[in-house]
Amino acid sequence: GDEIRVATGVYTNVSVYPRADITTTGIVSQVVYISKTVTIRGGYSADFADWNPVAHPTTLDAQNQGRVLYITGTISPTIEGLRITGGHAAGMGGSFWGFDAGGGMYAITAAVTLSNTWVFNNSAAIGGGLYLGQASATISSNIVASNMAIWGGGPYLYQSPATLSGNTVTSNTADSDGGGLYLYSSPATLSGNTVISNVAKYGGGLNLNFSDNAILHDNIIFSNMARNSGGGVNLYQSAAVLDSNMVFSNTAPSGGGLYLLYSAAALNGNTIISNTATSRGGGLYLWGSSSVLTNNVIADNRANSGNGLYIAGSSPGVLHTTVARNTGGDGSGIFITNIAATRSTVALTNTILVSQTVGITVTTDSTNTATLNGVLWYSNTTNYGGPGTITVINGTCGDPAFAADGYHLTAGSAAIDQGVDVGVTTDIDGQRRPIGRPDLGADEWGMRVFLPLVLKQ
Repeated sequence: GDEIRVATGVYTNVSVYPRADITTTGIVSQVVYISKTVTIRGGYSADFADWNPVAHPTTLDAQNQGRVLYITGTISPTIEGLRITGGHAAGMGGSFWGFDAGGGMYAITAAVTLSNTWVFNNSAAIGGGLYLGQASATISSNIVASNMAIWGGGPYLYQSPATLSGNTVTSNTADSDGGGLYLYSSPATLSGNTVISNVAKYGGGLNLNFSDNAILHDNIIFSNMARNSGGGVNLYQSAAVLDSNMVFSNTAPSGGGLYLLYSAAALNGNTIISNTATSRGGGLYLWGSSSVLTNNVIADNRANSGNGLYIAGSSPGVLHTTVARNTGGDGSGIFITNIAATRSTVALTNTILVSQTVGITVTTDSTNTATLNGVLWYSNTTNYGGPGTITVINGTCGDPAFAADGYHLTAGSAAIDQGVDVGVTTDIDGQRRPIGRPDLGADEWGMRVFLPLVLKQ
């Protein structure tokens, strides 16, 4: 397609197109309407001799008179180097439910590429920053900041197998779900993003609904807040994969770091630290969720109950987990209970469970069960308690001898070679496991050998 280069400046002219099929007003208003494959690249100097979007900002400002970008059709446009602001989607409709969608950018059915763009101070009912509807988009290296919506303060994805990588999503607000991002029925891949200081009722950082096969990999999810559940991440009926993410310093009443509701998700190699729940599940809360947790660190979180991990009416598999130094309330690192008649049956294998007032509590009655096969106890006031059934196999006591980061093992660790082989072949760092017998916890210790560099001619 054609390439349109845009020089530095502020562009505010809003155009109107008839779209009675999706709007209450019969028209859509936007600064740029795209219906064919084209590249729009901002960030040029006035004479077009130099391209630098930072030095030569190109701003499209709808001044709250409509959207900034409207993209429609089976097309593959590229948007790069712009500043998208002042979008307001009132009366524009456009979502599956008819709500006003996509304040900054609205894209439907298009394979959009958006990069090196700043999307800020836009608003809509759904997707304050941007809305992707059935769009296989590539969204990379953007800043999405200070946008507002009811659902999805920043990006909102509906049935969109999009890829979002290397973006910073910050200071966005949703009155309901997904302060930073909202995925609805979207098998999207989010990799290497920073999601920071967003606010919502559910899912301060991210909210996933009905999003099986979504992948969250290597994201930093930090300092987000939810007024109800899921300070960092909130999942509802989503069999997603969360892999190698750092989830820290998020807050919510329930599930300070993550809240999983009826979600058979896979959590692999995540670091869940220093989150706070004013009620339950400082690090992670599982409600009716038969998830599989492998090689995760749940440490230094705080709550009134289940300071590290709260499990209710769930039967997860918990493999090679380090649960350490979680504090507050009832003092339990892990708390297991039922939801009415739905009991919890929890299998924990190769666990480090240290430095809590109570390592693990299983409550209500003997029909809630926890089986620990391979566990290291250390520096707990009480290792386990509660009226539920707790079975310990291959338990040992000793100093985990953590490294300075608080979870990697050092040579003197009592966790080394104390595990059972359950077929886990890598550790939290992706390094080979086991070396000898499996180690307990998320990290597999191995002697590192550093060889000299020899140059040959």
